[in-house]
Amino acid sequence: MRPSEVFLDSADLWHSGPEREGIRVLCSLLNSMRRHPLLELEPNNKSPLQTIGEEQTQNPYTELLVLRAHRDIVRFLVQLDDCRFASAGDDGIVVVWNAQTGEKLLELSGHTQKITAIITFPPLEACEEKNQLILTASADKTVIVWDCDTGRQVRKVSCFHSTVKCLTILQRLDVWLSGGSDLCVWNRRLALLCKTSHLSDTGVSALIEIPKNCVVAAVGKELIIFKLVAPTEGSLEWNILEVKRLLDHQDNILSLVNVNDLSFVSGSHVGELIIWDVSDWTVQACERNFCTQLDTQQEIKLYQKPNDISIHHFTWDEENVFAAVGRGLYVYNLQMKRVIACQKTAHDSSVLHIARLPNRQLISCSEDGSVRIWELREKQQLAAEPVPTGFFNMWGFGRVNKQASQPVKKQQENTTPCSLELIGDLIGHSSSVEMFLYFEDHGLVTCSADHLIILWKNGERESGLRSLKLFQKLEENGDLYLTV
Repeated sequence: MRPSEVFLDSADLWHSGPEREGIRVLCSLLNSMRRHPLLELEPNNKSPLQTIGEEQTQNPYTELLVLRAHRDIVRFLVQLDDCRFASAGDDGIVVVWNAQTGEKLLELSGHTQKITAIITFPPLEACEEKNQLILTASADKTVIVWDCDTGRQVRKVSCFHSTVKCLTILQRLDVWLSGGSDLCVWNRRLALLCKTSHLSDTGVSALIEIPKNCVVAAVGKELIIFKLVAPTEGSLEWNILEVKRLLDHQDNILSLVNVNDLSFVSGSHVGELIIWDVSDWTVQACERNFCTQLDTQQEIKLYQKPNDISIHHFTWDEENVFAAVGRGLYVYNLQMKRVIACQKTAHDSSVLHIARLPNRQLISCSEDGSVRIWELREKQQLAAEPVPTGFFNMWGFGRVNKQASQPVKKQQENTTPCSLELIGDLIGHSSSVEMFLYFEDHGLVTCSADHLIILWKNGERESGLRSLKLFQKLEENGDLYLTV
Protein backbone atom coordinates (compact mmCIF):
# COMPACT_ATOMS: atom_id res chain seq x y z
CA MET A 1 0.00 0.00 0.00
CA ARG A 2 1.39 3.33 -1.00
CA PRO A 3 0.81 6.24 1.40
CA SER A 4 -0.41 9.66 0.47
CA GLU A 5 2.71 11.67 -0.21
CA VAL A 6 3.55 15.24 0.61
CA PHE A 7 6.85 16.72 -0.53
CA LEU A 8 7.67 20.09 0.99
CA ASP A 9 10.68 21.56 -0.77
CA SER A 10 11.44 25.23 -0.12
CA ALA A 11 8.33 27.13 -1.23
CA ASP A 12 6.85 24.31 -3.35
CA LEU A 13 4.40 21.64 -2.17
CA TRP A 14 3.16 18.61 -4.07
CA HIS A 15 0.47 16.16 -2.98
CA SER A 16 -0.89 13.12 -4.75
CA GLY A 17 -4.28 13.04 -3.02
CA PRO A 18 -7.35 15.33 -2.82
CA GLU A 19 -6.08 16.96 0.39
CA ARG A 20 -3.51 18.94 -1.57
CA GLU A 21 -4.97 22.41 -1.11
CA GLY A 22 -5.88 21.84 2.54
CA ILE A 23 -2.35 20.74 3.44
CA ARG A 24 -0.90 23.65 1.45
CA VAL A 25 -3.01 26.13 3.44
CA LEU A 26 -2.28 24.38 6.75
CA CYS A 27 1.49 24.37 6.26
CA SER A 28 1.42 27.99 5.09
CA LEU A 29 -0.65 29.04 8.11
CA LEU A 30 1.54 27.18 10.60
CA ASN A 31 4.73 28.63 9.18
CA SER A 32 3.34 32.16 9.08
CA MET A 33 2.20 31.85 12.71
CA ARG A 34 5.67 30.67 13.72
CA ARG A 35 7.27 33.67 11.99
CA HIS A 36 4.77 36.34 13.06
CA PRO A 37 6.54 38.95 15.24
CA LEU A 38 3.52 39.38 17.51
CA LEU A 39 3.64 35.67 18.36
CA GLU A 40 7.32 35.46 19.18
CA LEU A 41 6.74 36.54 22.78
CA GLU A 42 4.55 34.40 24.95
CA PRO A 43 1.73 35.81 27.13
CA ASN A 44 2.26 36.90 30.72
CA ASN A 45 5.77 38.17 29.85
CA LYS A 46 7.33 34.71 29.94
CA SER A 47 10.70 34.01 28.37
CA PRO A 48 10.62 34.67 24.61
CA LEU A 49 10.46 31.65 22.34
CA GLN A 50 13.52 31.53 20.11
CA THR A 51 12.54 31.71 16.45
CA ILE A 52 14.30 31.09 13.17
CA GLY A 53 13.80 32.71 9.76
CA GLU A 54 12.67 31.13 6.53
CA GLU A 55 16.25 30.44 5.45
CA GLN A 56 17.02 27.42 7.63
CA THR A 57 20.34 26.73 5.99
CA GLN A 58 21.41 24.10 8.54
CA ASN A 59 18.10 22.24 8.47
CA PRO A 60 18.29 19.38 5.94
CA TYR A 61 14.66 18.26 6.36
CA THR A 62 12.95 20.15 3.55
CA GLU A 63 10.66 17.36 2.31
CA LEU A 64 8.04 15.34 4.11
CA LEU A 65 5.78 12.31 3.64
CA VAL A 66 2.52 12.07 5.59
CA LEU A 67 1.54 8.51 6.60
CA ARG A 68 -2.05 7.64 7.53
CA ALA A 69 -3.09 4.38 9.15
CA HIS A 70 -4.01 5.11 12.79
CA ARG A 71 -7.42 6.25 14.00
CA ASP A 72 -6.30 7.74 17.33
CA ILE A 73 -3.24 9.25 19.07
CA VAL A 74 0.03 7.68 17.90
CA ARG A 75 2.23 7.51 21.02
CA PHE A 76 5.02 5.07 20.23
CA LEU A 77 7.62 4.46 17.55
CA VAL A 78 10.19 1.67 17.66
CA GLN A 79 12.96 0.95 15.18
CA LEU A 80 13.02 -2.63 13.90
CA ASP A 81 16.10 -2.48 11.67
CA ASP A 82 17.89 -0.09 9.31
CA CYS A 83 14.84 0.46 7.12
CA ARG A 84 11.73 -0.50 9.14
CA PHE A 85 9.89 0.87 12.14
CA ALA A 86 6.63 0.16 13.98
CA SER A 87 4.06 2.63 15.30
CA ALA A 88 1.43 2.12 18.02
CA GLY A 89 -1.05 4.17 19.99
CA ASP A 90 -4.49 4.59 21.45
CA ASP A 91 -6.33 2.73 18.66
CA GLY A 92 -4.71 -0.53 19.83
CA ILE A 93 -3.08 -1.45 16.51
CA VAL A 94 0.57 -1.76 15.51
CA VAL A 95 1.66 -0.72 12.01
CA VAL A 96 4.96 -1.71 10.43
CA TRP A 97 6.39 0.79 7.91
CA ASN A 98 9.20 1.09 5.41
CA ALA A 99 11.25 4.08 6.57
CA GLN A 100 12.64 4.79 3.11
CA THR A 101 9.44 4.81 1.05
CA GLY A 102 6.76 5.27 3.71
CA GLU A 103 5.06 2.09 2.53
CA LYS A 104 2.74 0.40 5.00
CA LEU A 105 4.02 -3.18 5.33
CA LEU A 106 1.84 -4.76 8.02
CA GLU A 107 -1.03 -3.95 10.37
CA LEU A 108 -1.11 -5.97 13.60
CA SER A 109 -4.50 -6.16 15.33
CA GLY A 110 -5.03 -8.00 18.60
CA HIS A 111 -5.48 -5.49 21.40
CA THR A 112 -8.90 -4.10 22.31
CA GLN A 113 -7.68 -0.98 24.09
CA LYS A 114 -4.82 1.51 23.79
CA ILE A 115 -1.23 0.29 23.70
CA THR A 116 0.78 1.35 26.75
CA ALA A 117 4.26 -0.05 25.99
CA ILE A 118 6.18 -1.51 23.06
CA ILE A 119 9.69 -2.98 22.81
CA THR A 120 11.72 -5.09 20.38
CA PHE A 121 12.47 -8.68 21.37
CA PRO A 122 15.86 -9.70 19.88
CA PRO A 123 16.08 -13.27 18.53
CA LEU A 124 18.28 -15.82 20.25
CA GLU A 125 21.82 -16.10 18.90
CA ALA A 126 21.52 -19.90 18.66
CA CYS A 127 18.10 -19.78 17.06
CA GLU A 128 17.93 -20.46 13.34
CA GLU A 129 14.89 -18.24 12.86
CA LYS A 130 15.99 -14.61 12.95
CA ASN A 131 12.55 -13.03 12.58
CA GLN A 132 12.14 -9.67 14.31
CA LEU A 133 9.80 -9.92 17.30
CA ILE A 134 8.16 -7.15 19.31
CA LEU A 135 6.27 -7.10 22.61
CA THR A 136 3.24 -4.87 23.09
CA ALA A 137 1.33 -4.17 26.30
CA SER A 138 -2.15 -2.70 26.42
CA ALA A 139 -4.74 -1.21 28.74
CA ASP A 140 -6.75 -4.37 28.04
CA LYS A 141 -4.32 -6.06 30.51
CA THR A 142 -2.66 -8.24 27.88
CA VAL A 143 0.82 -8.56 26.38
CA ILE A 144 1.30 -9.90 22.84
CA VAL A 145 4.42 -11.14 21.05
CA TRP A 146 4.36 -10.30 17.33
CA ASP A 147 6.43 -11.50 14.39
CA CYS A 148 7.12 -8.31 12.44
CA ASP A 149 8.27 -10.20 9.36
CA THR A 150 5.05 -12.16 8.90
CA GLY A 151 2.54 -10.19 10.98
CA ARG A 152 1.76 -13.33 12.97
CA GLN A 153 0.64 -13.14 16.60
CA VAL A 154 3.13 -15.52 18.23
CA ARG A 155 1.83 -15.62 21.80
CA LYS A 156 -0.48 -13.71 24.11
CA VAL A 157 -0.63 -13.33 27.90
CA SER A 158 -3.85 -12.18 29.54
CA CYS A 159 -3.38 -12.98 33.23
CA PHE A 160 -2.44 -9.48 34.41
CA HIS A 161 -4.36 -7.81 37.23
CA SER A 162 -3.51 -4.27 36.08
CA THR A 163 -2.30 -2.40 33.01
CA VAL A 164 1.34 -3.06 32.11
CA LYS A 165 3.02 0.34 31.75
CA CYS A 166 6.59 -0.68 30.94
CA LEU A 167 8.54 -3.57 29.45
CA THR A 168 12.24 -4.39 29.44
CA ILE A 169 14.38 -7.20 28.03
CA LEU A 170 17.24 -8.85 29.92
CA GLN A 171 18.87 -10.41 26.89
CA ARG A 172 21.76 -12.05 28.76
CA LEU A 173 19.30 -14.03 30.91
CA ASP A 174 16.85 -14.42 28.00
CA VAL A 175 13.92 -13.14 30.07
CA TRP A 176 11.70 -10.09 29.96
CA LEU A 177 9.98 -8.07 32.68
CA SER A 178 6.60 -6.37 32.82
CA GLY A 179 5.82 -3.53 35.19
CA GLY A 180 2.32 -2.83 36.42
CA SER A 181 1.00 -2.94 39.98
CA ASP A 182 3.65 -5.63 40.45
CA LEU A 183 6.82 -6.71 38.64
CA CYS A 184 6.74 -10.00 36.71
CA VAL A 185 9.55 -12.03 35.11
CA TRP A 186 8.76 -14.08 31.98
CA ASN A 187 10.65 -16.38 29.65
CA ARG A 188 10.58 -16.29 25.85
CA ARG A 189 7.63 -18.70 25.74
CA LEU A 190 5.65 -16.26 27.95
CA ALA A 191 5.70 -18.54 30.98
CA LEU A 192 5.65 -16.64 34.28
CA LEU A 193 8.89 -17.37 36.16
CA CYS A 194 8.35 -15.25 39.28
CA LYS A 195 6.80 -11.99 40.46
CA THR A 196 6.94 -9.48 43.28
CA SER A 197 4.18 -8.76 45.72
CA HIS A 198 1.84 -5.84 45.04
CA LEU A 199 3.96 -2.68 44.77
CA SER A 200 1.57 0.18 44.08
CA ASP A 201 -1.88 0.89 42.66
CA THR A 202 -0.32 3.48 40.35
CA GLY A 203 2.16 0.89 39.10
CA VAL A 204 5.75 0.82 37.88
CA SER A 205 6.30 3.86 35.65
CA ALA A 206 9.82 3.02 34.37
CA LEU A 207 12.20 0.09 34.42
CA ILE A 208 15.90 -0.34 33.52
CA GLU A 209 18.53 -3.06 33.78
CA ILE A 210 21.71 -2.54 35.84
CA PRO A 211 24.65 -4.90 36.53
CA LYS A 212 24.67 -7.95 38.81
CA ASN A 213 21.32 -9.26 37.51
CA CYS A 214 19.53 -6.26 39.00
CA VAL A 215 16.81 -3.92 37.74
CA VAL A 216 15.65 -0.49 38.92
CA ALA A 217 11.91 0.17 39.05
CA ALA A 218 10.39 3.63 39.44
CA VAL A 219 7.33 3.37 41.70
CA GLY A 220 5.85 6.75 42.62
CA LYS A 221 8.64 8.80 44.17
CA GLU A 222 10.75 5.72 45.01
CA LEU A 223 13.38 3.80 43.09
CA ILE A 224 13.37 0.12 44.05
CA ILE A 225 16.34 -2.15 43.33
CA PHE A 226 15.41 -5.77 42.58
CA LYS A 227 17.77 -8.69 42.07
CA LEU A 228 16.92 -11.61 39.80
CA VAL A 229 18.05 -15.03 41.05
CA ALA A 230 18.39 -17.58 38.24
CA PRO A 231 17.94 -21.32 38.81
CA THR A 232 20.93 -23.21 40.21
CA GLU A 233 21.71 -26.81 41.09
CA GLY A 234 20.28 -26.21 44.54
CA SER A 235 17.15 -24.41 43.38
CA LEU A 236 15.37 -24.91 40.08
CA GLU A 237 13.10 -21.88 40.46
CA TRP A 238 13.56 -18.23 39.54
CA ASN A 239 13.18 -15.58 42.20
CA ILE A 240 13.09 -11.77 42.34
CA LEU A 241 14.23 -10.09 45.56
CA GLU A 242 13.88 -6.50 46.73
CA VAL A 243 17.36 -5.26 47.66
CA LYS A 244 17.02 -1.55 48.41
CA ARG A 245 14.73 1.49 48.16
CA LEU A 246 16.14 4.86 47.14
CA LEU A 247 14.09 7.64 48.73
CA ASP A 248 15.88 10.81 47.58
CA HIS A 249 13.15 12.09 45.23
CA GLN A 250 10.47 14.39 46.62
CA ASP A 251 7.85 13.69 43.93
CA ASN A 252 6.81 11.10 41.34
CA ILE A 253 9.58 9.87 39.03
CA LEU A 254 8.75 10.41 35.35
CA SER A 255 11.99 9.38 33.59
CA LEU A 256 14.69 6.80 34.23
CA VAL A 257 17.57 5.82 31.90
CA ASN A 258 21.02 4.26 31.91
CA VAL A 259 23.64 6.89 31.08
CA ASN A 260 26.75 4.71 30.79
CA ASP A 261 28.36 1.67 32.41
CA LEU A 262 28.89 3.61 35.64
CA SER A 263 25.67 5.49 36.31
CA PHE A 264 21.96 5.93 35.67
CA VAL A 265 19.80 9.03 35.98
CA SER A 266 16.26 9.72 37.17
CA GLY A 267 14.02 12.77 36.85
CA SER A 268 10.90 13.76 38.76
CA HIS A 269 7.71 15.77 38.44
CA VAL A 270 9.22 18.71 40.35
CA GLY A 271 12.43 18.98 38.34
CA GLU A 272 14.82 16.83 40.38
CA LEU A 273 17.66 15.29 38.35
CA ILE A 274 19.63 12.67 40.28
CA ILE A 275 22.60 10.72 38.94
CA TRP A 276 23.19 7.39 40.68
CA ASP A 277 26.17 5.07 40.93
CA VAL A 278 25.26 1.86 39.13
CA SER A 279 27.26 -0.36 41.53
CA ASP A 280 26.42 0.83 45.05
CA TRP A 281 23.29 2.90 44.17
CA THR A 282 24.54 6.06 45.91
CA VAL A 283 23.92 9.59 44.64
CA GLN A 284 26.76 10.81 42.41
CA ALA A 285 25.24 14.21 41.66
CA CYS A 286 21.97 16.06 41.98
CA GLU A 287 20.42 19.09 40.29
CA ARG A 288 17.28 20.64 41.77
CA ASN A 289 17.70 24.24 40.65
CA PHE A 290 16.17 24.30 37.17
CA CYS A 291 13.58 26.90 38.18
CA THR A 292 16.33 29.17 39.58
CA GLN A 293 18.26 29.10 36.30
CA LEU A 294 15.90 31.87 35.14
CA ASP A 295 16.95 35.47 34.85
CA THR A 296 14.23 37.43 36.64
CA GLN A 297 12.10 37.10 39.76
CA GLN A 298 8.99 37.32 37.58
CA GLU A 299 10.05 34.30 35.56
CA ILE A 300 10.84 32.33 38.71
CA LYS A 301 7.34 33.04 39.98
CA LEU A 302 5.83 31.81 36.72
CA TYR A 303 7.81 28.56 36.90
CA GLN A 304 6.59 27.52 40.35
CA LYS A 305 3.90 25.29 38.81
CA PRO A 306 5.23 21.71 39.12
CA ASN A 307 4.34 20.76 35.53
CA ASP A 308 6.57 23.58 34.25
CA ILE A 309 9.69 21.84 35.57
CA SER A 310 8.71 18.19 35.14
CA ILE A 311 11.51 16.12 33.60
CA HIS A 312 9.81 14.10 30.87
CA HIS A 313 12.77 12.63 29.03
CA PHE A 314 16.55 12.19 28.96
CA THR A 315 19.19 11.51 26.38
CA TRP A 316 22.97 11.45 26.81
CA ASP A 317 26.44 11.24 25.31
CA GLU A 318 29.88 10.52 26.76
CA GLU A 319 30.07 13.88 28.54
CA ASN A 320 26.55 15.18 29.13
CA VAL A 321 23.00 14.36 30.12
CA PHE A 322 20.37 16.25 28.09
CA ALA A 323 17.11 16.81 29.96
CA ALA A 324 13.66 17.88 28.79
CA VAL A 325 12.54 20.06 31.71
CA GLY A 326 9.09 21.57 31.33
CA ARG A 327 9.18 23.67 28.15
CA GLY A 328 12.98 23.88 28.23
CA LEU A 329 16.14 21.96 27.42
CA TYR A 330 19.10 21.63 29.79
CA VAL A 331 22.57 20.16 29.27
CA TYR A 332 24.13 18.74 32.44
CA ASN A 333 27.87 17.97 32.31
CA LEU A 334 28.73 14.76 34.17
CA GLN A 335 32.31 15.74 35.00
CA MET A 336 31.64 19.35 36.01
CA LYS A 337 28.38 18.35 37.78
CA ARG A 338 26.57 21.45 36.62
CA VAL A 339 24.32 22.77 33.85
CA ILE A 340 26.54 23.99 31.00
CA ALA A 341 23.79 25.08 28.58
CA CYS A 342 20.08 25.68 28.65
CA GLN A 343 17.22 26.89 26.50
CA LYS A 344 14.61 27.83 29.09
CA THR A 345 11.78 28.21 26.57
CA ALA A 346 12.61 25.76 23.82
CA HIS A 347 8.91 25.23 22.97
CA ASP A 348 5.52 26.78 23.68
CA SER A 349 4.47 23.72 25.70
CA SER A 350 6.07 20.80 27.53
CA VAL A 351 8.91 18.98 25.78
CA LEU A 352 7.99 15.29 25.54
CA HIS A 353 10.94 13.65 23.80
CA ILE A 354 14.55 14.50 22.93
CA ALA A 355 17.37 12.72 21.10
CA ARG A 356 20.99 13.48 20.34
CA LEU A 357 22.20 13.61 16.74
CA PRO A 358 25.74 13.63 15.32
CA ASN A 359 27.68 16.91 15.19
CA ARG A 360 26.57 18.08 18.67
CA GLN A 361 22.96 18.43 17.56
CA LEU A 362 19.79 17.77 19.55
CA ILE A 363 16.18 17.26 18.43
CA SER A 364 13.16 17.97 20.61
CA CYS A 365 9.40 17.61 20.16
CA SER A 366 6.60 19.10 22.18
CA GLU A 367 2.93 19.29 23.04
CA ASP A 368 2.85 22.46 20.92
CA GLY A 369 3.07 20.32 17.75
CA SER A 370 6.56 21.36 16.69
CA VAL A 371 9.86 19.53 16.21
CA ARG A 372 13.01 21.63 16.65
CA ILE A 373 16.68 21.04 15.92
CA TRP A 374 19.36 22.54 18.18
CA GLU A 375 23.13 22.77 18.10
CA LEU A 376 25.31 22.82 21.22
CA ARG A 377 27.89 25.58 20.81
CA GLU A 378 30.62 26.96 23.04
CA LYS A 379 30.20 30.61 24.00
CA GLN A 380 32.90 33.23 23.50
CA GLN A 381 34.56 33.61 26.89
CA LEU A 382 34.91 37.29 27.69
CA ALA A 383 36.43 38.45 30.98
CA ALA A 384 33.98 40.84 32.60
CA GLU A 385 35.75 43.43 34.75
CA PRO A 386 33.88 45.62 37.27
CA VAL A 387 33.72 49.25 36.19
CA PRO A 388 35.27 51.77 38.68
CA THR A 389 33.04 54.66 39.72
CA GLY A 390 33.71 58.12 41.08
CA PHE A 391 36.12 60.93 40.14
CA PHE A 392 39.28 59.48 41.67
CA ASN A 393 38.71 56.10 40.12
CA MET A 394 38.86 57.73 36.70
CA TRP A 395 42.58 58.19 37.35
CA GLY A 396 43.21 54.84 39.04
CA PHE A 397 42.88 56.00 42.67
CA GLY A 398 40.62 54.47 45.31
CA ARG A 399 38.76 51.17 45.50
CA VAL A 400 36.35 49.66 43.07
CA ASN A 401 32.75 50.25 44.06
CA LYS A 402 31.64 46.91 45.57
CA GLN A 403 27.97 47.53 44.87
CA ALA A 404 28.64 48.13 41.18
CA SER A 405 30.65 44.91 40.89
CA GLN A 406 28.03 42.67 42.49
CA PRO A 407 25.74 42.38 39.43
CA VAL A 408 28.75 41.52 37.28
CA LYS A 409 29.84 38.83 39.74
CA LYS A 410 26.33 37.41 39.89
CA GLN A 411 26.15 37.38 36.09
CA GLN A 412 29.46 35.49 35.90
CA GLU A 413 28.18 32.84 38.32
CA ASN A 414 24.94 32.33 36.39
CA THR A 415 26.45 32.21 32.92
CA THR A 416 26.81 28.87 31.15
CA PRO A 417 29.86 28.04 29.01
CA CYS A 418 27.73 26.69 26.15
CA SER A 419 24.48 27.56 24.41
CA LEU A 420 21.76 25.71 22.51
CA GLU A 421 21.13 27.47 19.20
CA LEU A 422 18.02 26.80 17.12
CA ILE A 423 18.96 25.65 13.59
CA GLY A 424 15.72 24.03 12.42
CA ASP A 425 11.97 24.23 13.04
CA LEU A 426 9.75 21.50 11.56
CA ILE A 427 6.09 22.47 11.29
CA GLY A 428 3.75 19.76 10.01
CA HIS A 429 1.69 18.30 12.84
CA SER A 430 -1.50 19.97 14.08
CA SER A 431 -1.34 18.52 17.60
CA SER A 432 1.09 17.25 20.23
CA VAL A 433 4.15 15.42 18.85
CA GLU A 434 4.59 12.41 21.14
CA MET A 435 8.00 11.11 20.04
CA PHE A 436 10.28 10.53 17.04
CA LEU A 437 12.92 8.23 15.57
CA TYR A 438 16.12 9.17 13.74
CA PHE A 439 17.37 7.11 10.79
CA GLU A 440 20.83 8.01 9.54
CA ASP A 441 19.94 7.19 5.92
CA HIS A 442 16.18 7.82 5.86
CA GLY A 443 15.64 10.94 7.96
CA LEU A 444 13.31 11.64 10.86
CA VAL A 445 10.01 9.97 11.81
CA THR A 446 7.52 11.77 14.08
CA CYS A 447 4.19 10.63 15.53
CA SER A 448 1.44 12.80 16.92
CA ALA A 449 -1.92 13.16 18.64
CA ASP A 450 -3.27 14.25 15.22
CA HIS A 451 -3.21 10.50 14.29
CA LEU A 452 -0.48 11.11 11.71
CA ILE A 453 3.09 9.96 11.19
CA ILE A 454 5.44 12.18 9.20
CA LEU A 455 8.68 11.16 7.51
CA TRP A 456 10.98 14.19 7.31
CA LYS A 457 13.42 13.76 4.45
CA ASN A 458 16.74 15.35 3.57
CA GLY A 459 15.65 17.36 0.52
CA GLU A 460 19.06 17.50 -1.11
CA ARG A 461 19.60 13.77 -0.68
CA GLU A 462 16.12 12.86 -1.96
CA SER A 463 16.48 15.14 -4.97
CA GLY A 464 19.77 13.45 -5.84
CA LEU A 465 18.19 9.99 -5.51
CA ARG A 466 15.28 10.97 -7.77
CA SER A 467 17.66 12.33 -10.39
CA LEU A 468 19.72 9.14 -10.26
CA LYS A 469 16.62 6.97 -10.71
CA LEU A 470 15.49 9.11 -13.62
CA PHE A 471 18.82 8.75 -15.42
CA GLN A 472 18.83 5.00 -14.77
CA LYS A 473 15.32 4.67 -16.22
CA LEU A 474 16.22 6.74 -19.28
CA GLU A 475 19.29 4.62 -19.80
CA GLU A 476 17.26 1.39 -19.54
CA ASN A 477 14.76 2.67 -22.09
CA GLY A 478 17.50 3.72 -24.47
CA ASP A 479 16.49 7.39 -24.29
CA LEU A 480 19.79 8.49 -22.84
CA TYR A 481 22.75 8.75 -25.20
CA LEU A 482 26.17 9.82 -24.08
CA THR A 483 28.12 11.70 -26.73
CA VAL A 484 31.77 12.49 -26.62
